[in-house]
Amino acid sequence: MLAAVCPMASELPWHNPTALMINGVGDHLIALPAIRALSTLMRGRLRLLCLPSARELFFADLAFAAIHHVDLDASCPGRTKDYRDYVVEPLAAEVGDCDLFLSFERQSSSSTAALLRTLRPKRSIGFLPEFDVEIPFSSTAHASDLAFAIPKHLAPTLRIEDFACPPQLPDQVLALAGKLRRDLPHYSVLLAVHSETKPDKTWSSIKLAEVLNDFLALHRRLIVVMVGVAPFAVDIGCNRERLLCCHGVPLTVALSIIAACDLFLGIDSCMLHMADLCRVPGVGLFGPTKPAEFGFRFARHVHVSAPTMDQISAAAVLDALQKLWTSEFA
Repeated sequence: MLAAVCPMASELPWHNPTALMINGVGDHLIALPAIRALSTLMRGRLRLLCLPSARELFFADLAFAAIHHVDLDASCPGRTKDYRDYVVEPLAAEVGDCDLFLSFERQSSSSTAALLRTLRPKRSIGFLPEFDVEIPFSSTAHASDLAFAIPKHLAPTLRIEDFACPPQLPDQVLALAGKLRRDLPHYSVLLAVHSETKPDKTWSSIKLAEVLNDFLALHRRLIVVMVGVAPFAVDIGCNRERLLCCHGVPLTVALSIIAACDLFLGIDSCMLHMADLCRVPGVGLFGPTKPAEFGFRFARHVHVSAPTMDQISAAAVLDALQKLWTSEFA
């Protein structure tokens, strides 16, 4: 439940506030408390600029005056996956009048600079020098707190904890995760595991298999549920019968499975951020990225980090899981 700490909409001078949110899946979950706060603060006046699937995936329960889809600019050779390159002219024409422009981009974008020049908002707020109000960027703060600095600039009494809840997923998707849970013994403890992301943030599958086999051997109630795109190809050993592979399911189903589990083990990815918003206790593994910036923020957790993912030992991860188990089930 959200606390009623927002000022009345009539106290805010903005009639056509517009927020730009385009990035990866994990970034949407990181910024979700901030977007939720802005939606509540603006009482339905906020317009959202986002990728076509973002509303249904992350913001289905939020009130917006309009949703404007951002089309990535395919004319940029080799950069069609770069969210900073998007088509400006039709988007600006669709948005029209804009008195307040809010951006969650963390890096400079020629597209956003062009959009600002075209829209000419009365005021703009973001993390970069081109905005009227430049929110100080800090890599030492958690990314969710950094994003939340934008609504907090408009209403200093806002608290991120009042808006840090998971996205509303479709009922049929939640039903699938519920059935998975009901089909297992009632005493089961479910550990969701996600191990896929960019190569430099991925941990050794051999070490992961070793940890899962040892942890399953220690706790007979435990069942491991693997989520991701590709099947987990490494044999975990004699406890393989208590490992369920849910690879290849739609993203919404994977997110609902995370929400239905009791524990989480994973790397810096969208699944970790989903577990965090769902308050699923977890162990997060970090190499090139910082747990203080991209790790758990709201749920009970243990972070295991090293300069590179290869330097994280299986023993350290097993010890972290054991600590979490003791705190939750001992």
